[in-house]
Order: sequence, then C-alpha cells, then structure tokens
Amino acid sequence: MYKYLSLSIAIVVLFIASAQTKPKPKGKSGSEKSAVSAKKPDAVAKAGSKAPATKCNFVINGKLEGYPNYQIRLYQYQSNKSTFLDSVFTNDTGGFMFNKTLPNNSIVYVQYSTTTAVPLVVENGSNFNLVIHTNLNGLNYDLSGVNSDKSVNIYNFLKRFSRLNGELSNFEKEIANEQDPMKSYTLQMYAGMKQQELQSSIDSMILFRSPLESYFVLFNFTEDQEPSQIKAIYTKMEPKETSSVYYKELKALYDAKKGVEIGEMAPDIDLPQPNGTNLKLSSLRGKVVLIDFWASWCGPCRAEFPNVKKVYAKYKDKGFEIYGVSLDKDKSSWVNSISSLGLDWKHVSDLKYWSCAPAKVYKVTGIPATVLIDKNGKVIAKNLRGEELEKKLEELFQ
Repeated sequence: MYKYLSLSIAIVVLFIASAQTKPKPKGKSGSEKSAVSAKKPDAVAKAGSKAPATKCNFVINGKLEGYPNYQIRLYQYQSNKSTFLDSVFTNDTGGFMFNKTLPNNSIVYVQYSTTTAVPLVVENGSNFNLVIHTNLNGLNYDLSGVNSDKSVNIYNFLKRFSRLNGELSNFEKEIANEQDPMKSYTLQMYAGMKQQELQSSIDSMILFRSPLESYFVLFNFTEDQEPSQIKAIYTKMEPKETSSVYYKELKALYDAKKGVEIGEMAPDIDLPQPNGTNLKLSSLRGKVVLIDFWASWCGPCRAEFPNVKKVYAKYKDKGFEIYGVSLDKDKSSWVNSISSLGLDWKHVSDLKYWSCAPAKVYKVTGIPATVLIDKNGKVIAKNLRGEELEKKLEELFQ
C-alpha cells in the first residue's frame, strides 16, 4: 500500500510542504555559530581545481532567494537516519556553497527550514547549480549542473506525486459528500484510475531509475518495502557499489525479509510426524514439494483438500510430494483428521497452534497457505490452489 500526502508523510512534508512557511532570517550570534560550526562565505565559491581525488567529491553552488546571512544545513539521508554533514551561512545575496567528500555516492538534502529541504543524489564529480525560490508555496527550485539528472528526476517525481495526490484527495472529498449513488460510483472509478496512475508513477521510479533514485522513492513512498523491490535496487548496484552504505543496508534488509521469496531457497523445517519421528523438509530434495500449512479446525483447508488430493494422485508417482504442516494444538484432532480425510502424504506439526515455528519463518498469517518448491529446494510459487496448482504442476511435469 502506498502513502499519500494527505496521510501525513513526514518526509514528503519535508520536501514538498503544501503550505510552506517562509523561513525567517536569523542573526549570526556567537552561540548559533559555535553550535553548528557555521561558516559564512563572502561569495558563492566555485569548485576548485585542486580538490582531492575521492570516491564522491561534490559541490553545491546554491542561492536561497531573499535570505542573506541565513543558515543552511546539509544532511546525508538513509532510510533509518539522517546524518548531519555541514552548515554554512548565505552571503549578502543569499548565495552559499558546499564542497564535500563522502565515501560513496549518496542522497543528501539541503535543509533551509524545519519543514522544507532539497533532496539531491550526489556522485563523484557532481557540481550543482541550485536556486531555491522561497516566494512560492511548497518546494520550488531550479537545478542544473554536472551529474544533476538524477536529482532533477527526483524533483519531477515529487511534483508529479504532489499533483496526483492532490487530485486523488479531491476525489475522496467529493465521494464523501456525494449523495447520488451513480455519481458516487463514477467518482470512485475516476479515483481508482488516479490511484493507479499514482502507483504507476511510484513503481516506475523504483523499477526503472538509478539505484539511489529508486531507494529514495521506495523508503519515502511505500508503506512496506517488498523483498522483490529491495532486491531489484541492490542488484542494480552490483558489482561496482557493493561497498556503499545503501547497498549494505538493502542487502541486510533483504536477507532479513526475504523469507520465502520466489527464487530463494526454502528455509528447512524439521518437525515430528504423527508417529513421533522427525521429518526434515530437506530430506525430500529431488522431488517437487508442496508445503501445505493447514489445521483440522480450518474450514477453508478442508474445502481445498479435494483439489489437493486430485493433484497428489495424479503426480505423486512422477516426483511430486506434499509436506503438510499442521497448526493444530491437539494431537488427536490432527491425527484423526489425516485419517478421516484420507490425506495420504507427509505430515508434521509442533502442535503449537499459531505459534508454530515454521509458520512464523514462512510468514503465514492465514490458512490454507502453500509454498511450492522445486527439486533443488527453491521456492517457485506461493499460495496456488485449485486450477492454478494443477496448471503449474502440469507445466512442471509435462
């Protein structure tokens, strides 16, 4: 699910405040300077030719219109923190400059008030020309310079997101006030189309833009980061950017969240069978295995069993097996259901109900839930039932 501006997104408010309060110039008191090691340039500096060779050396030549002698701060952005890098005072015409080095390409933002900042993707050799217009509502600025295209893409996305989100909010207000069912239905259709357009805009940035552009949008405009999205971004950074803090963060997050992602090895399961002996999932390597999470008290599970029995009978002699993991807590109910329902495949359970350890590992939140793994133990499909399961098995065993 995606976040919308009306839902109070802190980061979006920071970048594109819809009702921005103009910053008030501050005096250069000694206490202010000492607190942030502020510097005041006499004029906007240009990138020096003697800058040391670094992995990411960048320059921001900026102007904050109408705010002389005003403090500007620079931060490095990551999804879980913002790191203060530097601060400067604007000169008599509002000009300022940052000349910084970082270990890797990064996302930074130039903050000039508590609610407004400019996000930039900085790369080695980036030299930005930035003019911030403070006399207009929201975040408005002009950006050009060397290696500025990714930052321009982010700004264009922010403007597009703000526009689409505002249009969607207007539709939602009209729907809430519309008494005519037909008109309300029409408005809902338009709102749905607008929401799809908004989602498409977000997806496009995540899937098709450079890694740091994608990273910025993923962590600021999605409620939950899907493992497939995380992987899509960090693989774009390989092999050149594997030392980046962003790569390491994404890889660690993916490893923590991947669970049963398609294409990954299925986590092993080792639980008791009805006869008391343990059966490992990995012992079934060489067969296509359907891991089936169920319980004797689950009505939908029972309703699905005729379909499961049908495909098991058809493919069990061709290398297909079912590994049933029960969320029962009473052994007699579990064992009796296996017998009475004729479920003649492999069964295991720790009899811990919703505290079932494999269910937690596989992130099972409802049953029936299935995971199909290939002969090597890799996940190839999830939650296939009925005709979908039969079609997939037919494809595998043809």
